[in-house]
Amino acid sequence: MNKNLPQAIQTIRESVGLTEPEASRLAHELNRSGLLVDPERSYGVVLGRRPEGGWARVPKTELELQAAAWDASCRRAAALADTVRAECPPESGLLSVEADSDSVRVVVQVTAADQWGQWRRYLGITTEETQPLEYAYVGSGHRDGVAVSVVAYDAPEIEARTAAAAAMPFQHGGTVYDLALPQRDAHGDIWDHAGPNNDGMPLLRMRGAAERCSLANVVEYVGPLTAVRDDQPVPGVRESVAAAAEGGESA
Repeated sequence: MNKNLPQAIQTIRESVGLTEPEASRLAHELNRSGLLVDPERSYGVVLGRRPEGGWARVPKTELELQAAAWDASCRRAAALADTVRAECPPESGLLSVEADSDSVRVVVQVTAADQWGQWRRYLGITTEETQPLEYAYVGSGHRDGVAVSVVAYDAPEIEARTAAAAAMPFQHGGTVYDLALPQRDAHGDIWDHAGPNNDGMPLLRMRGAAERCSLANVVEYVGPLTAVRDDQPVPGVRESVAAAAEGGESA
């Protein structure tokens, strides 16, 4: 990482009057463009004398290769942080995002039932826990090859409220689904609960189709799912479970 970056960010803030995120983004752009001097980087070409005469570029040492790889990782993290800032407005719940060397740290505020699940998918979060904060989920994962950590304030409370209000709640991937309601996928097709599989994962059946698919696969391939709360006829729970014996799980 360029050790001139912190001073450059402070100078930009003081001289131009930008906020810290704006100054940080500008300083990283200058650094990526080679316009910010790195005191620890060699800008010359090292040549060595060939045994047979003449000169040739000296191969980089293992330490130099590791340093170059580290710099590339830090640039990817900075680019990802810029992408998150650009794609996620304040109304999305984003509170802050910053590159921390070769990783990215994100802080969000969860106010809607499906918001934490959306953040998990967007950031590539694969693990979550409530420790050490009972009022927030702390998650980690990877996006675009960059390690990402996220703190999601109020996510546990929103999840608990949603589960309490659901007739048949099931939590998957940070989202609580009410399986007593039909679910509409991203293409507009409607799915109904069709019993569990042997591992306890709910199975869904698309209306007009005979095969059943696991909730996980439906979310993965045609999600996100949205509960349908209008007056569409819905098979009852008993009918759904009974129908499960008629068809096999296809995915």
